[in-house]
Amino acid sequence: MAASIERLAIVNPTANSNTVAFTADSTFLVSVIATNKSTQDNASISVWVAPSGNDAAGGRGYIVSNLTLSYSNSYETFRFAVNNTDVVRVVSSTADVCFYVQGIDQLVT
Repeated sequence: MAASIERLAIVNPTANSNTVAFTADSTFLVSVIATNKSTQDNASISVWVAPSGNDAAGGRGYIVSNLTLSYSNSYETFRFAVNNTDVVRVVSSTADVCFYVQGIDQLVT
């Protein structure tokens, strides 16, 4: 079977809440699209990987850190690898940001 791009998660976290967006059950190549749904306020967003779920500050792999996302705009991260049991986490300074996680399972046979 050929690998295909899959929707892995959609999350709309509350403001300033570190939120689990996706927990890998395989090895994936993923990207995260963040959309600021507000028509007035900018948001600050962060996306990181917690290897094997260990979210200690010193062990995080930041993909984006405190990026300003203008109102009514979107940002897509570059593609990054996550291993089995890694956790993708997100945070936004406002509740108006939606995070969409998409990826390709790298273990498809």
